[in-house]
Amino acid sequence: MANPNPKTDQLALGRGKRPVLNNETVSMRMSPETRQVLEEIAYSYNCTYGGKPWIAGLLDKIGTGELTVVPSPPPKVPVPQPPFNGRQAMRDHLAKKYQPASAS
Repeated sequence: MANPNPKTDQLALGRGKRPVLNNETVSMRMSPETRQVLEEIAYSYNCTYGGKPWIAGLLDKIGTGELTVVPSPPPKVPVPQPPFNGRQAMRDHLAKKYQPASAS
């Protein structure tokens, strides 16, 4: 049964209506950890819908150029050090210390 006295005052002001976006639906699979990180990023850039983080809004801002994705620098890879050889170190030290004087 329809409401005999519908209150349409707020609808006339545009409240209570969802905006029509005419967008395609995209689905994706991701881990809960990835989803959590993306929701945190979306929230930090005010990409919310109904007060909740909105990943689709974040992707929309990236797609329209409002947000730019910049890759992070590659991680620093430590240079492997050869194992310490005490005997060789002592030989090198003594060779430098007791080098014969060069004839000039």
